[in-house]
Amino acid sequence: MNTLYEILEVSENASKEVIEKAYRVLAKKYHPDLQTPENKQMAEAKMKQINEAYDILSDELKRKEYDEKLKAEKEAQNKAKEREFYQEENFSNANSNIAQSGASEQAERRVKDMQRRRYEQEMRKHQEQMKKQMEEEMRQQYENAYYNYLRSLGYKIKEKWTWQKTKKLCIILLVIIVIVIGLWFLPVTHNMMVSFYENNRIVKIIVDIVVGIGVAFVKTLQSMFGG
Repeated sequence: MNTLYEILEVSENASKEVIEKAYRVLAKKYHPDLQTPENKQMAEAKMKQINEAYDILSDELKRKEYDEKLKAEKEAQNKAKEREFYQEENFSNANSNIAQSGASEQAERRVKDMQRRRYEQEMRKHQEQMKKQMEEEMRQQYENAYYNYLRSLGYKIKEKWTWQKTKKLCIILLVIIVIVIGLWFLPVTHNMMVSFYENNRIVKIIVDIVVGIGVAFVKTLQSMFGG
């Protein structure tokens, strides 16, 4: 069963503002009036869950009581899993003792303890990885939904400039430069490019600036390494 935080697609540490924004996005996404007839019933049920979750998480007292209840449920689940694990371990130990009656009980206990600790470490690592992955996916989904909601209201969203976009831009520019250089030295297209260059003032200015920068860069390298 999903928690109220999972229903609103936010983390358990989300602020009141984040919860409110998430509610607005989901309310718009699952509003029954905006759905097709076959999805309307599903959207109504989803909106009921969203409204109930928001009613509790937007109220500080209700949210505090819910967090305490959720914490208690998680602790109970963890204890149940621990009991189940130890029961399976004890059963495995009993079978092992029967099959290997001559083995040392103390040595076997040490082996089992090592296995248990290794298992617990692996489980913790796996849980941490899953938690980080889920938080990142939820953050990305919320961010995309929020930006789409703002765009639907007419706002212009300025996307973040990342290193990946910079690399893609450099690759595109490099490819364009290689193509232009290739066309320049091809006899078939050389005259055409010369005519285009001479008859377009803007293109001529841009090309002269780029060539000037390139020549200055080459001279700088020659003075640094040749002088």
